[in-house]
Amino acid sequence: MSHHARVGQTTNKKQKMKASEIVQKLQSRKGQHVGVQWSRVMKTRAGVGSVIIKSTRTFVRAGIDYANLSSVKAEGRDVESLPWGEWVQFPFTIAHKGVDYVRLYPAVFANLRPVVTYSIDGRVASAEEVRPLCLASEFRDSDDAPKCFTVKAESIVAIDD
Repeated sequence: MSHHARVGQTTNKKQKMKASEIVQKLQSRKGQHVGVQWSRVMKTRAGVGSVIIKSTRTFVRAGIDYANLSSVKAEGRDVESLPWGEWVQFPFTIAHKGVDYVRLYPAVFANLRPVVTYSIDGRVASAEEVRPLCLASEFRDSDDAPKCFTVKAESIVAIDD
């Protein structure tokens, strides 16, 4: 079975998960690969009345220390404290301005890319269709995989069993 197919086997499909529920599910899988899906409303340009949703489904690792990533160690620089927010439950959750976030790390499978889908007012849409409606900051400038994802806990809709 492919990695993408397994990501589809999820729980809590329609319900938002609380940070404590997310940590509970991830603690038992600390450092292991786990399929996660999150969805959020994208920020749109002035005058756009549509609601645009971005959903991301991918394999991630959680419960690891950013400073221990081999890619970070290879850079040979000191890792400083968080650029914003504070750790609530290191290394899982961060709080910032009353919002809980979950720190996730991309899976290390070769050539695994997140599956990203978009919708405009509930209708499936392409990235090309969505891009002119959204702020430029909603899209990555690079194809390089990020070292980590910091996702609002309320955006996480599914974690594989």
